[in-house]
This record gives sequence, C-alpha cells and structure tokens, in this order.
Amino acid sequence: RSPAAAPSPQGRASRGAMAPMGRIKTGVKRLTQGARRALFGGRTRRSAEPATREDVERLESIFQLADSTGNGRIDARELQALHQSLGEPLTDEEARDAFEEMDENRSGDISFDDFLRWYTTAHDRRGFLSRKGESYSRRFKKLMATIDSPFRLSHLSCTEAGEAGTLGYRVHFRYDDGGSVKRVSPWHDIPLHAGGGMLHFVCEIPRGSRRKFEVATGEAFNPIKQDTRHGRLREFQLGDLAFNYGAFPQTWEDPNHLTRVGGDEAFAGDNDPIDGVEVGSRALPTGTVARVKVLGALAMIDDGEMDWKVLCVNAEDPLAEELHSADDLESALPGVVDAVREWFRTYKVPEGKGENRFGFGGELQGAEVALETIEETHRFWKALTLDGHKTV
Repeated sequence: RSPAAAPSPQGRASRGAMAPMGRIKTGVKRLTQGARRALFGGRTRRSAEPATREDVERLESIFQLADSTGNGRIDARELQALHQSLGEPLTDEEARDAFEEMDENRSGDISFDDFLRWYTTAHDRRGFLSRKGESYSRRFKKLMATIDSPFRLSHLSCTEAGEAGTLGYRVHFRYDDGGSVKRVSPWHDIPLHAGGGMLHFVCEIPRGSRRKFEVATGEAFNPIKQDTRHGRLREFQLGDLAFNYGAFPQTWEDPNHLTRVGGDEAFAGDNDPIDGVEVGSRALPTGTVARVKVLGALAMIDDGEMDWKVLCVNAEDPLAEELHSADDLESALPGVVDAVREWFRTYKVPEGKGENRFGFGGELQGAEVALETIEETHRFWKALTLDGHKTV
C-alpha cells in the first residue's frame, strides 16, 4: 500500500458480509417469571425499573461494538471479545456465566432486547443477583465507563524510533488516557467513526513525498514503517504523490471475501486496512490522524486483489466547505479524479510491472457506495479481531 515526512504530534474468514444494520429497537420489555428465576436464583419481584434513555444509548453502543456481523445478535464469544478489546477481559468461565444470565431462552445468541432486559434487571437497585451475577455486574459498569470516555485526537501523539531512511525506523502511537500514557495501535485502537458523519483517517504518506510508508499490520501495536522489497526500502519511482495517502482504522479487506466489481469478475481483499486518498490542499505529516469527509471510491484491482481507494477530504481543510460528494470533486478540483486514477493505474510501470485495473469501468463510485464498502470492511475487521487477532 502506498511515502512520508516527520511525524506530527497529535486472517481469518469473516462470518459473512451483511447489510448495514438498521436502528436497533430499544423498547424495554417486562421480565417473564422464567427470566426472574434465571437472574435472581428463583426469587421474583414485581418489575424492574426501566433503564434511562442515556443508559439505553450507551448500551446500544456497546451492543453494536460486540456485534461483529451486524446481524443484530451476539453470542458468548463476541461478549468475551468485547471485554478483551476494551481492556476488561473475562475468563472463559466468566464469559459463559455472564452470557447464561443474558440468554433467557438458551438460544446461544441474544438480541439487543435480551441485552437490555438483562441490564434493566441486573442493575435495578431493588434487585439482587447471585455472587457471580454481582461480580459481573461490577465488571460491566467498568465497560460502561470505557464507552463513556470519548476518544480525543488531542490526546494522541506520535514518537519516532530508529533513524529515518533505515530498516529500523518506526512511528509509534501513544494515547494519554486520563494521565496514563499508553502505547496504542493506529489500526485497532483509533475508532473508525469520528462523529458527525466523519471518519478517522491515518496519514501514512504526505502529499509531495514518495517514500512508501504503511501501517505495519504484521507487528505488535502496528507502528508505521517504510515498506521493503527484497530487503531494500521502497519509494515510488513514478514520483511524488499529489495527495495524502493513508488508511482507515478498524477496517480490513478480507482475503476470504470476494467483491464483484461489474460483470462476472470478483476479487478477494488485499489483507490490509482500506486505503484513503485525502485530496485537501495541505500536506499531512506521517502519523497525522484527521477527521475526514468521504466523497467516493475507486475499485482498484492490484495483482488480482481488491484494493479500494477511498477519496476523502480533511474536515479542517479549506476545501472541505466545497466538497460534499463525488460530483463536487470535478467542479471544485477539475481533473483530480482522472489524475488519481491514472497515478494508481501506472505507478508500478517504472518498476517493470504492468498497469493496475479498475472495476466498474474505472468510474468513481459515490459517497454512499464508498461508505457502505467501508462499513463492510469494518465488520470484517470486527470478525478478524473477535478472537484477539492484532496482526496479519
């Protein structure tokens, strides 16, 4: 994937491609006698106090994080993976016991209504649980607190390790979490969604440069490094980039999933986060994380693999006020789409390789298709990391 300057301060198969999940029903249901017996060890009471609207919104966020397929249901493994990813891991036994209390119908998976019903009962101040239930309830409150802590770009920073222009050079990411500075992964720990319809974009290669930097998906904490070929550092021989190039966090183009790009052809993902092409007027140093507006996408096919290029603009760039869709690109930046497409079509030719191809006749797909594709790769990422995978 595709160069950089000084840092700024700042698989496995999926369970299947699903349509983006619609809004989850959040009505609170009364508990059956069976649910009361399951949760309270045979004792019953009149009714549980309904969860507050704020609690329901937080619970919905937690449930959607756990739902790796987007089908509106989660199982015990997904509950355990959620705890692991949020720094509050459960043992197999703890996950099994906790899930049994939620799974009233013993179906093996639960809906959001089941999840909300469990929370409403388990956290009612008038109720009581078994010792195991009380223990998990306390753990779950820590999970709620984690969700309540918003990600702040101002708390993120980059540090360099090694000498630039050497094989050992890395750009590491750290996050100040309430005074506790910890190392984080730009792939896994920076949220995809940035609020207000924006997404986070990790810049690997600034415009005006040609060193081929990329997120190291095969290394712990996934720092940014310069790519190599046959033990030598890579640069783009075609020349400097006319755009900022990087990746969207918490996405993954699944090599076990085939994408149709017009006609009968279908291609597997390239085993990387989905790529971003930021077309703003300012160069973004390597390691910059920006909030971006998605404009469209090109369905590039690289060495027989699906390698989407998502065109976007930094929300803080002056051009952001003019760019809202794929159509705006041509009116505000005439020729930019053709230039981006041609660069990616031919950048390997100076290296003695053939041209890359594009699906859909090379036409730029609109923002709606681009966002659907990103959400699909976000679900693939969830499935990849469900059992703790952090490298590929």
